[in-house]
Amino acid sequence: MKKFTLLLCALGIVSLSFGQVLQTAQDALVNQEKEVISLGNADFKAGGDTIWFTSFDWADASQERGWSLPEGWEIADLTDFGMPWVWRNDTLNGNFTTQSAPAHFPTAEDGFMAVPVDEYNAIDGVTSSNASDTYLQTPPIDCSSSASVMVNFNHLFRLCCSNYNLEMLVTNDDGVHWALYDVRFGVDGNTVTPVKFRSPQINISDVAAGMSNVQIRFYIHGPSHYYWMLDDLVLTEAYENDLVLEDTWAEFNGGFDERIGHINYWPMSQLGLEAEVGGNIGDYLFRAALLNNGMVDQENTMLQTTILKNGEQVYEDVSEPTVIWPLDRDTVEVVSTFLADDYADYHVSFEAISDNPEEVPTNNSASVMFTVTDTLMHRADFSAESGANTGGWTGGSNAGDMVGVGYDLYVATEMNAITSYIYNVTDADFPTYQYVLMKYLEEEDLYIEWLTSDIYSADSTIARSWQTHEIEKDGETEFLEPGFYLACVRLWGDDGSDEGSNGLSIGWDKDAKYRGSYTYMYQAASNSEYSTGKMNQIGIVINEEGGPVAASVTFNVDMNAHIANDEFNINSDFVDVAGSFNNWEGSAQMTDEDGDGIYTITIDNVDVAALIEYKYRINANWDTSEFPAGGPNRTYTVRYWNILDDVYNGGETTGVEDLALIESLIVYPNPTQGDFTVKVSNTEATSISISLIDIQGHVVYENRLEGVISHTETIENKFSKGIYFLSVNNGKEVKVKKVIVQ
Repeated sequence: MKKFTLLLCALGIVSLSFGQVLQTAQDALVNQEKEVISLGNADFKAGGDTIWFTSFDWADASQERGWSLPEGWEIADLTDFGMPWVWRNDTLNGNFTTQSAPAHFPTAEDGFMAVPVDEYNAIDGVTSSNASDTYLQTPPIDCSSSASVMVNFNHLFRLCCSNYNLEMLVTNDDGVHWALYDVRFGVDGNTVTPVKFRSPQINISDVAAGMSNVQIRFYIHGPSHYYWMLDDLVLTEAYENDLVLEDTWAEFNGGFDERIGHINYWPMSQLGLEAEVGGNIGDYLFRAALLNNGMVDQENTMLQTTILKNGEQVYEDVSEPTVIWPLDRDTVEVVSTFLADDYADYHVSFEAISDNPEEVPTNNSASVMFTVTDTLMHRADFSAESGANTGGWTGGSNAGDMVGVGYDLYVATEMNAITSYIYNVTDADFPTYQYVLMKYLEEEDLYIEWLTSDIYSADSTIARSWQTHEIEKDGETEFLEPGFYLACVRLWGDDGSDEGSNGLSIGWDKDAKYRGSYTYMYQAASNSEYSTGKMNQIGIVINEEGGPVAASVTFNVDMNAHIANDEFNINSDFVDVAGSFNNWEGSAQMTDEDGDGIYTITIDNVDVAALIEYKYRINANWDTSEFPAGGPNRTYTVRYWNILDDVYNGGETTGVEDLALIESLIVYPNPTQGDFTVKVSNTEATSISISLIDIQGHVVYENRLEGVISHTETIENKFSKGIYFLSVNNGKEVKVKKVIVQ
């Protein structure tokens, strides 16, 4: 297979490392190996018990800047430009940033810490690109009575470009030695923090447990744009049993025991050929990286893999059992493979299991899908997280440059078309583009142009859409022999000449497992090719027959918020769905046979692989449809088995002026060593939900009430000591109070 040279260019194209997500102190001690730590009289407490906490509620009206740094804390600015950590409780601004206080931070209103890099580089209308270099350091924290220590925090970042570092450092000896933990987690430059990394939990027991002088430093250096925000920093006791599924790999067999990565859409004609070495072409293989983030050995640890075919289980197996020690990790593999045998959707589930009772089940599972089709072969999924153009990579004239995706063909087939997702078209002089199929000649180690489409003009009407174009056939070259091919998009200026253009960008599937051998960029000026570092959303369409071309789609929509707000009467109103599949004329009335507030309908004969758009409506009226002010349509790419679970209008009801607002929320005593009382008042009678949430986000208490204007209740204290968040939700507004259990 052709291997490309990795290009690290101006936009900071990097490959993600999926094997080691959380880095322990054993992996990265700075300057000197860690000395053996004696735990002395330290004892295990209940998992999740809070050792130390700050929500950065540092507002101080007496200070000109509106906040004060508590005693023992340290902020260091290592630049000459004045770019330190600062306290905020409002919007971050800059030439490239408009970021409000993060809603997912439970205590954002009382303040959070931030490095607003854009603001620092936009002074008096002048934009600079100075790199930040600053750290925030805690005062000494006494962990001497704790046999384990976890660091928990909420953070949000977007930083540019590739050469930036987000680090958490821990010392137990006044800074003589530091243990380093990478809290960037491999996230690419220019990318907002993925959800899975927004509330990390990092076990630092090997550095901090039993120590009386623990300090933590949050250090950022290298980025020139965007921001890093930090809130709700908590040290807790580790759970005894916390097995973490760090990452998974679901890959197809390409013969000769070669794994060719995950392919979202695989044609039936390319499956099942017996490989010369290594089973069958298309055998599905399963691996995972597991971390013991708890404090006891995880006996008989295994990866359990389950596959559903159109919702019915067809496969289940586990890896060989192993023992993973505390703070250690291992990579495991399921020995048996799975070979799809039918046109269908296949849903693959992974779960980390052991003999021990799991105390944090939320980090034990993952899933992925693939579909066996008749004509479509596509590596990326159908959700574009970003987009890029060739000009942005080359930094100059890009006329004739290409981006592409590689595909192995094992059975001779007829080529029909290439499809790609046009992420955006921005150039005022609209560029032109062409689809190109490149063939790899192994003996010559050379790519040659094999098939092309017509040349098309790009304008704003094709942005955010899939464009499929047939290739030109001559009765011979379209019949492809087995081998390696590149499906590419070639870009020119607005008149098809040598003029370059940056105005067209192709979608990137940034969630795809990166494989450099299959992502491609060609620079015409230098006649050279490189890996792009992302999975371009480009696929091929071959002429095969036999698979179904249409499918049923079941739409489920939750109407409960609108029912509670008297915006949907279950006795007199109805809901339907209108979309591109029914010419926006609407469906039959959706039904709710079990009375749970979730309405359903199944639409038949929808084209497989079609990108459909749709909205739900109340009483078939566009004035009462979802997003009536002109919000975006819902989108979905049709597979063979389709069940959509939506919430009407995203759960949003009417405007603030019509809401039954929570007038007051009081919790006392707070802090508490025993039971505590909650008092809530609404401006009018409404349903409310009272929830108590621990620092890891687990709901430990919940009570639902109807028709509440004023309510008082005492909650029995059955909880471990620590920090909790009491949330009151009336379906339209949420109020949160921090509760400290001592």
